[in-house]
Amino acid sequence: MKKNILLMAFSMVAMLMISCGGGTTKSVAESDYYRNPKKDAPAATRVRRTVDPTYTLAKQEGANLRAASSATSALEDVALENAENAAVTLLASRLESAIIGVRERFNKTNQAQTKNFTEQQVQNYMKTYVAQKLSYKVIGEPSIYDNVDKTVTAYVCVELTTPTQKILEDAYDKMTQDEILQTELDKKQFVEENKEELKKLQNKVSL
Repeated sequence: MKKNILLMAFSMVAMLMISCGGGTTKSVAESDYYRNPKKDAPAATRVRRTVDPTYTLAKQEGANLRAASSATSALEDVALENAENAAVTLLASRLESAIIGVRERFNKTNQAQTKNFTEQQVQNYMKTYVAQKLSYKVIGEPSIYDNVDKTVTAYVCVELTTPTQKILEDAYDKMTQDEILQTELDKKQFVEENKEELKKLQNKVSL
C-alpha cells in the first residue's frame, strides 16, 4: 500500500512539472524572442559597393590629367568647395610624385653624383613649380548625397586645362635650366616615364 502511494506521489509531481514547463525552462516557441520581437532591430540587407560616377570620369584617359575627390560638410556649398580643393590637391601631388620619382630613378640608375640640391629642396622646388602651372576646370556634374546625420557629401572631378604632355615638357626644360634635372636624361624619355607614372596614379580609384 505504501509503495502504491509513493508511485502516485511521483506521478503527480511529474505531471505538475510538465504542466508548468519543467520548472523555469521555456521552449523556443514560448520565449520572449517570439512573443516580443525587437522592433528596432535593423533588417539584414546586402549592399553593393559602387564607385561614384565622378571617379569613373576621372579614370578616363585623355590628353589632360584628371582627378576626383569628395568632402563632407553640414553645408552643401562647403562640401562642394572642399571636394574641389581636394581634387586639385590630388592633381598637384600626382604631378609632384611622378616627376620626383622619375628623377630619383634616373639618378640611382646613372649613379649621378652631383648634389647641388637636397631632396627636400627638390620637393619644395616641384611644389612651387606645379602650383604656378596648375590651371584646372571642373568637368561633369558633381555628385551630392544627403547623409542620415543631416550632413552633405559631395564628389567633384577636375581636369588640368593644359595637356599633360605640355606640362611635362615645360617641367623638363625648367628643371634642366635650373640644374634640378641632369641633362643626360632624354626629354622624350622623361616625358614618357612621367606619363606612365601618372597613368598608374590616375587608375587608383577610391569609393
